[in-house]
Amino acid sequence: MSQRSKLKLPREHGAWAMLYVPFALGVAVAGRISWAVLLLLVSTSALFISRESLLIWRRGRARRREVKGAARLLVIYLALAAIFGLPLIFWHRLFWLAPLGAAGLGLLLFNGELATRLEDRSITSEVLAICGLTLTAPAAYYVAGEQWDRITFLLWVLSALYFASSVFYIKLRIYSLNPRKREDHLRVRWDCAFYHSFLLVALIFLFLSGNLRLFALAAFVPILARAFWRLIKPATHVNLTRAGILEIAYSCAFLIFSALSFYGA
Repeated sequence: MSQRSKLKLPREHGAWAMLYVPFALGVAVAGRISWAVLLLLVSTSALFISRESLLIWRRGRARRREVKGAARLLVIYLALAAIFGLPLIFWHRLFWLAPLGAAGLGLLLFNGELATRLEDRSITSEVLAICGLTLTAPAAYYVAGEQWDRITFLLWVLSALYFASSVFYIKLRIYSLNPRKREDHLRVRWDCAFYHSFLLVALIFLFLSGNLRLFALAAFVPILARAFWRLIKPATHVNLTRAGILEIAYSCAFLIFSALSFYGA
């Protein structure tokens, strides 16, 4: 058994990016790193990792099977999240972390319940999971900068909008490769077209209202271009290695350009 299996680490590589890229964005915009930020990093990581143990434990109970070590690891990870997270609230007096943590934990439990019923792959479920993961952006900004302002909320909105794009795009790529599911393919195409059109309009509105700068718009150009291109010209095959490298590049572009857009704000 591998170390990943022993420690019950999440297998979704994209989810790690959805957790840490917004975290890095929050710290970059705040412009400082402290011990409190490191405490938050460990706490959020432990909470995120606990999802896999929760999922395995819940599925085991639903099927009336004993899953060795899952319950123990779940308790350990949640305890680590509390040990490193609670001092931020009670010692550093960062009280706004309490509702953020409660929201993240609530979405974790809700997503775990859907996963137990094998309903966690719907668009609604995946978007809600992304909303929970990207809470690391406002949390990191708040802890690093020790301030709660409009930027806190805006960082979360931008991160959630960016990563939600992947839900629609990936489903579009998957269904476009399966000609036998034509009806599902058409539905997914409409979903993808609607979301990215909404995203484009929302970004333009935020820019015209003075809430976003051009750098922030540039951060979304790659994912908007890829989505509309695949809507016009569906792919006939997928190179997973190339797709993975591109996703990393897009996330780095989002992180850099989004951070630059807040300098001097």
